[in-house]
Amino acid sequence: MSQDYEEKRSFTRMRVETTVRFNVNKNSDITYEGLSRDLSATGLLMQSDFAPPVGAALHLEMHTDNDRLPPFVAEGEVLRVEQDPAEANRFLISVALNSTH
Repeated sequence: MSQDYEEKRSFTRMRVETTVRFNVNKNSDITYEGLSRDLSATGLLMQSDFAPPVGAALHLEMHTDNDRLPPFVAEGEVLRVEQDPAEANRFLISVALNSTH
C-alpha cells in the first residue's frame, strides 16, 4: 500500500489565499504580485502572471486583513514554475522557504 504524496509531507499545508508581493534576486526596484494558494512551515505555492526562473531567490511579503498581525516576511528559492491549467497567462510557483522574519 503506497502513501499519497500529500501524506508524506513533514509539515501540514494550510490553504491560504492572500496577496503576496515579491522581489527576485534582491532586486528591490521591481516588485511582483501573486496570490498565495497554500503555505507550510517550509514552502509556499503561489499564482502569478510573472514566472521567476527556477533557482531564483525571492523576498516575499504576505499581508493579512488583520491590522494587528504583522506581515509574514520570508526568503525563499523557486523550486518549480508551471503554467496554471485553470488560467491562461498565469503560473503556479513552488517556493522553498529559507527563513522568516
